[in-house]
Amino acid sequence: MKNKLSMVSVVAVAATFLTTPSAQAAVAVEDLGTLPGHQLSIATDINEFGTVTGVSMSSDGRSANAVRWDRYSPVSKLDDLGFGSWATAVNGASNVVGYVADSTNRARAARWDDRGRLTVLTVPGADSSVAWDINDDRTVVGDATINGVSHAVVWDRDGVAFVVGEGRASHVTSDDTVIGYSRTAPARWTNAGQGSLYVYDNAGAQLHGHNQAADAVGRVGDEGVLWPGRRRVSLGVGAFPRDISDNGFAVGTSGTRAVRWTVTEPPTAVPLAPSPSVAAAINNAGVVAGTAGSWAVTWDAAGVQTALPVLAGSTSSVVTGLAESGQIIGRAGFAGGVYRAVVWR
Repeated sequence: MKNKLSMVSVVAVAATFLTTPSAQAAVAVEDLGTLPGHQLSIATDINEFGTVTGVSMSSDGRSANAVRWDRYSPVSKLDDLGFGSWATAVNGASNVVGYVADSTNRARAARWDDRGRLTVLTVPGADSSVAWDINDDRTVVGDATINGVSHAVVWDRDGVAFVVGEGRASHVTSDDTVIGYSRTAPARWTNAGQGSLYVYDNAGAQLHGHNQAADAVGRVGDEGVLWPGRRRVSLGVGAFPRDISDNGFAVGTSGTRAVRWTVTEPPTAVPLAPSPSVAAAINNAGVVAGTAGSWAVTWDAAGVQTALPVLAGSTSSVVTGLAESGQIIGRAGFAGGVYRAVVWR
């Protein structure tokens, strides 16, 4: 399933591989670049048509702007209020969401149309807000701080806000099921947050991935967990699932090895690579994307590993998202801590 990179997930995988990758996949790598004057960029999401969204930044972090890379077009800056911005997700119509900073340096949830024009998504009484996801019906989900407390919020296609309750809304499926946290417990709501509430697990459990059926994966303490339907399936201590497909597979790590699990009870774990490796995302074709050592790789449904092409001069690469179409977004690292967004297709 398509995975998105949150704004706190910009640190590269720290493992060191003994050699550079030798075999390469039958795809090309594209350097998505940065805005003029910037040195860093990250890709946070990709839609099925190859439009990528993310952030371009200066090396000192003082300047950050939401951007979009349309296929066959250079990077374009999305409108803001003049004080910086961040993009978190893109839908099939190339509508982007995220936030813009205001003159008081507070985040305001934002939506951009396919031409990059800005709509600030308001929440009555909120001190700050962030939009995290958008579906093809233009339902947007996020969170807003109201009286110092985080609240899950849903905005309809017209930008009208509905405050779900204390917590955070992180994802929205194609049928308007909202996934996030009710207070501090992982949960989902039907009908764009206005329907029934189902709590996946106890307060403090962490969500790390979901599919279109609102099945989810995450962790409870140091134990990996699957939440298919209304069940809880343990993956054991040391497991860290990161994504789940619509057709019965989850991926992540067990200890420091990339693993694919069947979503059954009991689950079956299939190691994909020796340590250190990470399986970050899976789509419904059974393609898994992740890293082996310091380099981005894929595994096919049979578990055969293929190294993804690398940019000249890069010292590492990491996957940050995978589309159902097989396109992959990620980040290439260079000497001196420099990194740039890339796409493989």
